[in-house]
Amino acid sequence: FNLLDAAVSGIKDAVDAGLSPVKVNMVLMKGINDDQVWEMVDFARRNGLILQLIELESFHGRLEEVYLRRHLDLSGIEEELERRAVRVVVREVHHRRKYILPEGVEVEVVKPMHNTEFCKYCNRLRVTSDGRLKPCLFRDDNLVDILGPMRRGASEADLKELFLEAVRKRKPYFT
Repeated sequence: FNLLDAAVSGIKDAVDAGLSPVKVNMVLMKGINDDQVWEMVDFARRNGLILQLIELESFHGRLEEVYLRRHLDLSGIEEELERRAVRVVVREVHHRRKYILPEGVEVEVVKPMHNTEFCKYCNRLRVTSDGRLKPCLFRDDNLVDILGPMRRGASEADLKELFLEAVRKRKPYFT
């Protein structure tokens, strides 16, 4: 069951259609694709893509044996990216390092969200499917309902106060 050709075709179609930027995610797994990193970097370079190397995240109970068997520490790859980079940029939104390699190819390393850096630099509010503001991705005990007040005709000032309430409820989950 190999869908590589279809995936590559879809990526090239996206580039040909003028979508920009086109990002390709690669979840690195020991013994599966850890020997293909530099081939993917070259693929990204040839096609004008941004490559995101993603560290396999623990499933915390579900499929934990997969994590234990396949997890790969990306520090060695990051060191090599640093060595090859002509420039390193730290993205403000996620506080992730983006390595700009020769010929302009961009490679970003995505670590699991379960770390203090993720929380420290998070500046997001999310909206749940049932219309509540979610100040923290990992918590459900601090949600702020906005849909109910909107349906009841809340004023712009009332909604602004609800957003501010959600912001005040933000606290780092991982410390």
